[in-house]
Amino acid sequence: QIHGYLKAAALDEKIRDRVVLTIGLFCHAAIEHEAFEIIWRALGEKARGARRFVSRLGKHPGAPHIELQDGEMYPVYFGHKTGYRPSSMEMINILYRLYTPARCLTCFDALSEFADISVGDPWMSPPTDDIDFSKGYSFALIRTARGQAALQKAAQSGTIRLFEVTKNEALACNAHMSEEKRWRAFRVIETHRRQGKPIPDYGSQDFQMPHHSLFQFLKTERNMLSHIFCFLPGQRATVLRFCLGNGGYLLLWVNNKRRRFKLWLRDSLARAKRILFGRK
Repeated sequence: QIHGYLKAAALDEKIRDRVVLTIGLFCHAAIEHEAFEIIWRALGEKARGARRFVSRLGKHPGAPHIELQDGEMYPVYFGHKTGYRPSSMEMINILYRLYTPARCLTCFDALSEFADISVGDPWMSPPTDDIDFSKGYSFALIRTARGQAALQKAAQSGTIRLFEVTKNEALACNAHMSEEKRWRAFRVIETHRRQGKPIPDYGSQDFQMPHHSLFQFLKTERNMLSHIFCFLPGQRATVLRFCLGNGGYLLLWVNNKRRRFKLWLRDSLARAKRILFGRK
């Protein structure tokens, strides 16, 4: 979106004068509407009696709910299950691999690099033990002097609270998502260029895929394979319906256990480092 704004501002002086600050969101991809139509139909009578939709509810990163006529908040994903229910993040990782639009596959700007301030979810260990990300924290990257001035002014007025993180923590936050998106886009753009198809203009008419190692090539090909149904639209609805059934629920439960152990290990190591180096 910020890239689009910059292109528009280059053509229209009024836009340049009126927009005094740009704040961009981290973005893996959009999701094509067909996916949500399938999910909505899977809710059956619950969807027909819904009063409103809430995109995130519960512990970070939360999960989408619908409010029923009696005020009950009903989970969009596996609301009939007791115990474990997948979060927004767990389900959206499936949707990305099935319904990422073609244009998003050629976008490498995962962290809104053109904005004054970039904002996203804090996929990192909390910087101090008293910070609970489920209470509404965001991770922000200040990219320009204009962005820094705006953020400092907001902090001084009490509108927001700021907690600094180390450079290494900042570089690691969302690194996996941004790396996958960047190299996937390079791969698709290069393929489209060779085939004579239109490619995005990022300021260079002669786009060249950056040099990559064999290891990076294999990682990218694995990621491309995980998105194979984005290129096979006739098959993905069947896969999504499976993921919304008992078989998909079992796979999500197993993957959740794996992720919880991984996050526990990450946070334990981060806590040990803070103790070792005297950081509270």
